[in-house]
Amino acid sequence: MKQLRFGIAGPGNIARKFASAAKNLAEVELYAVASRSRERAQDFAEKYDIPVVFDSYEAMAASPEVDCVYVATPHPFHKGCAEIFLNAKKHVISEKPLCINRAQTEALIASAKGNGVFLMEAMWTRFLPAIKEVLALIGRGEIGEVRGLTADFCYNISYNEDSKMFKPELAGGGTLDVGVYALHFAAMVLGTAVTDISAMGVVEEGCDCHMQALLQYESGAIAAISSATKLQKPADAFVYGTKGYIRIPDFYTASGFTVVKGEKAEEFSYPYLGNGFEGEILEVVRCVNAGQKESAIHPLARTLTVVKQMDEIRKRIGVRYPLPGENE
Repeated sequence: MKQLRFGIAGPGNIARKFASAAKNLAEVELYAVASRSRERAQDFAEKYDIPVVFDSYEAMAASPEVDCVYVATPHPFHKGCAEIFLNAKKHVISEKPLCINRAQTEALIASAKGNGVFLMEAMWTRFLPAIKEVLALIGRGEIGEVRGLTADFCYNISYNEDSKMFKPELAGGGTLDVGVYALHFAAMVLGTAVTDISAMGVVEEGCDCHMQALLQYESGAIAAISSATKLQKPADAFVYGTKGYIRIPDFYTASGFTVVKGEKAEEFSYPYLGNGFEGEILEVVRCVNAGQKESAIHPLARTLTVVKQMDEIRKRIGVRYPLPGENE
């Protein structure tokens, strides 16, 4: 397998996890980092022993040495940043959500296809060993026919801790930040054939600080998901079948789960390498080396479906950002 040279665009907190994971993989060379602030990029490069620093995304896009770029900017800027690299024929893995709405997501997918390069949303949860085994277990019918699912990802944070979560011009609120994990988990388990969505939310200063949604599927299954920025709640997921159920603590970073059938409960442990980001990075390397333009495990169609669901949820609870694509 050919080693890929990665560049990182946006040296923020989430990029630190990506860089740490990449350092664990022989299949990857962390070659470059780019930021509008050269000082931030330089500090990041020194911490993670990255040899090349760029003070613009355009300069990194022009480098023939960069094979693939990880976009880690705040999510309102994913589309514009990713397009710079896609148009330069670079493969891209972009942090979740891939874009903030349907129109932007469709445009970015079209850009990747038009340029003939790989694109994937960085939904690292999908590549965790525990989640892979949960899906395999469900596929084998271990808990019977799946009829229900719950997934919650809520936290309590102040404006001073992360002000962008409270700014509509930066697409703040819990749905796009963490509700996306719960919606993707529901899509992984139940598919994307949703027939109805209902939602309620608490909105402050144009951003959702608490959201609850129900999704009904063609199969008849119902998923209940929640997200919040001003609420403490266990980040657990449950999958309910006709023969039993599965409980997944901290589902978005799962390292184990419990299967319950009647009075019998069996625990399973599936630790992952490093911090868990390694799985999604290896998927990018595998796909690019195989000449694939998207991942079959985490396809672009699912990403597009989930962003459409977030659009609908935001519409129902009254959240609309002053950003491109919102009225399309």
